[in-house]
Amino acid sequence: MTVTHILCTGGTFDKTYGTGAGVKNFSFPTVSAVEDIVDRLGIQNVHVYYESARAKDSLDMTDEDRNYIAYWCADKSRDHCVVVHGTDTMIDTARVVAKYCPNKVVTLTGALQPARVRDTDAEFNLGGAIIATQVAPPGVYIVMNGVAYQWDTCKKNPVTGYFEPL
Repeated sequence: MTVTHILCTGGTFDKTYGTGAGVKNFSFPTVSAVEDIVDRLGIQNVHVYYESARAKDSLDMTDEDRNYIAYWCADKSRDHCVVVHGTDTMIDTARVVAKYCPNKVVTLTGALQPARVRDTDAEFNLGGAIIATQVAPPGVYIVMNGVAYQWDTCKKNPVTGYFEPL
């Protein structure tokens, strides 16, 4: 039985926005939306790890954050990992993870809309990442909007927000 370990690092997936006209500030909850999704949908054999202190917009990710994610995935007790990550710098993090995890299956996923809003892609992307992690050969993948790419074969289109082949 494959156990998938999920590291939640923030990004749009977990953002919550302030209320009121013109409010643009956001924050991250103390519990990731991933935990609710996994529980509500009855997803089996998944362990969710969330450190709210590390939750951030991916544009604010540092080399230290990326190294932490890579070391977390490289832990010998984890062979199948999903990293929930902001989409803007997801490929930058995947590049670091690939250096440390050549023999593991790691998928990075995120959302274009927060998990807590209507019509989000968050649940679909999380489900796709969990499945890809269970069936893909060792490697690092970006899983978004129904497509699993090897991390170095795609880019984020800055106009549409979707990932596409290079």
